[in-house]
Amino acid sequence: MKVSVLMPTYNHELFIAEAIESFLNQICSFEIELLIGDDASTDGTLKIAQKYVNKFPEKIKLIDHKINNGLLRNYKSIINISQGEYFAILESDDYWIDNYKLQKQIDFLDQNPTYGLSFTNWKRLRNAELTDRVDETAMLSKYSDSLYERFLLRNIIKSPTACFRRSMFEKYCNIDDYIQFEFKTLDFPVWLSLIRNTDLHYLNSATAVYRSQSTSISNSSDVKNRLAFEENIIKIRKYIISLYGSGNLTDIQIANRETFVKARHAFRLKKPLNAVSIFINGITANLLKFIFKNFSNNRHKFK
Repeated sequence: MKVSVLMPTYNHELFIAEAIESFLNQICSFEIELLIGDDASTDGTLKIAQKYVNKFPEKIKLIDHKINNGLLRNYKSIINISQGEYFAILESDDYWIDNYKLQKQIDFLDQNPTYGLSFTNWKRLRNAELTDRVDETAMLSKYSDSLYERFLLRNIIKSPTACFRRSMFEKYCNIDDYIQFEFKTLDFPVWLSLIRNTDLHYLNSATAVYRSQSTSISNSSDVKNRLAFEENIIKIRKYIISLYGSGNLTDIQIANRETFVKARHAFRLKKPLNAVSIFINGITANLLKFIFKNFSNNRHKFK
């Protein structure tokens, strides 16, 4: 088996058929499989998935969780039954728009063994409006020597665009850690671990549609939920830094970026007073920590 496509799902009866159809439309010269993990959906998601399994049993497998285990445990369950040399992610509210997506990425990865991760351009679907995204070629070229640092501050890889080597995932990523520390997303720690230890490939071709929904944890329209997700991203960042360091980034650069992102989320969710408060309090706290740290270090030097 060449590629295992991972599809965790929960209450996506409106979208999962489109996601599965986009998998079935892939034209490849190698074997691919779709692994669906239904995390105890309460709508018709499981029924729709089962229909596809019944129709394409040689291509699609389904795990029916009777209780809700959460995203990371759901991912682990389908990874455990996967057979592919490579992984691709297709969460059930996204879909692919390039029938040769997997072929293009796997051809490159097969020919370039030092590359652990490939991603592509994509389109965003929000409020029934499809928009193109920025070509990342110039940015990736400009920061080719500091990609790890850039990605520590900002994740630009959307999960339905990615393909990555199973061998490098197993070597550098620890999903049991992610579960233990209650991470809310798989992609960020995986991307950072692979970028730190392997080469990164980018294809400037829109191969996938990422659906921005106000009900999803990473795009919540509730400011408290959105900020809680951002706090979880900060936890992931600290975990990765504990393993691989922060490169050329200083603590205050990282802290100021985190403050800016939280303030921006509040502003975009039409909470301007919250945004101002988050920004002023955060920058002030970061500055005081920086001053105190430098003072303590200098005092120690002169002892």
